[in-house]
Amino acid sequence: MRGGRRILWGITAIALGLIIVLALVLPSDFWWFALAALLIAAGIWTLRCC
Repeated sequence: MRGGRRILWGITAIALGLIIVLALVLPSDFWWFALAALLIAAGIWTLRCC
C-alpha cells in the first residue's frame, strides 16, 4: 500500500511544474485574471463554508 504523503507530494510537484510551464507560455494578463478568479472563488467558498 502506498503512503498518502508520497502521493500528495507527487501531485503537488506535478501541479507546480505545470504552473511553471504555463507561466512561460501564457501572457501576464491571463495570470491577473486567474488570480482574480481564484480570490473570488476563495471568498465565496469561505462565505459558504465558514
